Order: sequence, then C-alpha cells, then structure tokens
Amino acid sequence: MSFTFDLYVERPGWAHRIDPRVKLLFVLVGVVTMILFSNLLFMLAALIAIQALIGSAGVPRDRVAWVWKTMLPINFLIPLLWTVFYPEGDVLFQLWMLKFTPMALARGVGVAMRLDTIAFICFLWLFTTSQTAIVRSMVKIGMPFEWGLILAISLRYVPTFYGLYTVVAEAQQARALDLTKGNFFQRLRCYLPILVAMVISALRTADRLARALESRALGVNGVERTYLHDIHFTRQDYVLSVGLFLAFCGMVVLRMMGVFTHPLYPIVPGRG
Repeated sequence: MSFTFDLYVERPGWAHRIDPRVKLLFVLVGVVTMILFSNLLFMLAALIAIQALIGSAGVPRDRVAWVWKTMLPINFLIPLLWTVFYPEGDVLFQLWMLKFTPMALARGVGVAMRLDTIAFICFLWLFTTSQTAIVRSMVKIGMPFEWGLILAISLRYVPTFYGLYTVVAEAQQARALDLTKGNFFQRLRCYLPILVAMVISALRTADRLARALESRALGVNGVERTYLHDIHFTRQDYVLSVGLFLAFCGMVVLRMMGVFTHPLYPIVPGRG
C-alpha cells in the first residue's frame, strides 16, 4: 500500500508557471507585511485578496475549506482570550472580574485574521509548487545540495512512515492489542510491538536508500550535479520580483507614516 502526502495541486494555472523562488519571495514579503500592520480593514482586504489569488490559481475548494477548518479553533480562541485577558479602552460590559472592551475584541479579531492571511499565503505557495520545485529553488538560492536532499527525503518518507504506523497499529489492534487500557505507562508499553516494527522498517528503508544514493555517486567531490528538470527565471518572473519589491517598499513607507497601524482607524487619531 502506498502512502503519499502532498499539498501540491497540479493545475495549468498562472501561479504554477511562476518560478518557485518568486513565490518564496512572495511568502516572505506577505508575512512581513502582515506583521507590520494591525488594522482590521487592512487585514480584511488582505484576506480577501489572498482568497481571490488562491481561487484564480485553480486550487480546489475542498483544499481551501480544509485550511479554514484547520484555522477555526484559532479564529475562535484568539479573539476570546484577547478580549478576556487584554482589556483596553472603554468597557462594553463587565462580568465579575472580566472586562469586555471593543478595542480588545478588535485587536483579537485582527490577530486572528492576520494568522489566517499568513496561513493562506503559505498554503498558496504549497498548493501551487511541487516538493521537487521547492527543494530545487532552495538549492538555487544557496542551500547546500545535501541539505536540499535531506529536505526532499523528509518530505517523501515522513508521510510514508506515518502511513506505515497506521497500518501496523491497525494490524496489531486486529490481533487484540488494546492501546487504551491501563495507566499512561501501561498504554505506552502496549506501543512496543508497533515501535519494534517501525524501527525494523526504518532500518531497512535507510539501508535501501543508502545503497541507492551510493549508486548515484552522492558525495563524490568535484562533480557538478545535473538535473532533469531545472528551474529558470523568465521575463514574467523578473517583473513579478520587481513588483513585489516595490510593493514591499510602499508598505514600509505606509508603516512609517502610521497608516493602518490602529486596529479600528486607517490613521492613528491625532496624527497626520
């Protein structure tokens, strides 16, 4: 049985044709930009914009819904906890020692929307970039080839071992292994048969992988490695890179001017 886990969605969309290094730059610029501002209107506009980009890239709706489902606890807890533990401004109402203020609620919702936007920025990168392209782009920007190989192997085999764990655990439970009875240490001891099978499988996989890498002359000094599918910058990638740089500079200027730094107002009251 084969187990794979890849967020990449193969589509003939515009985002898939962009060089992965440009998309990595977009992630960095987007994350830093979201950290610079805290205005609710700005957060809402950024969240709508990234949703539009994901939709135009051809990402299936079920993938988008999966991200929203994953972020749902954060969207609920952060505004609640921020309102309860960080009250500021005029008190809307008070329940015993807890003070609820509109400003604290606005800050909590803003933080939740910021995390949502950052998550979708990163997932746009992962949805439209294959694992091979991600590793190749990181090697291109200066990561040692061995590190890139380790990352590629991790992306490939960690989900495989998780699938193997699921198969072994279900097989052992079919043989009357109860993983729920007893205290913590007793339940931990019940996992020993699964652990033994996992260790044996990991050693066998490591041996086969080492032989495969050795047969491909990994580690030979003075040999420049070649690639079947390399990545190259196009004119579109250069234009997008310059556009991202200029947009980031504009955001820094707005931040220095105090625009979109207040949770509720576009400009800080009493300034400018």
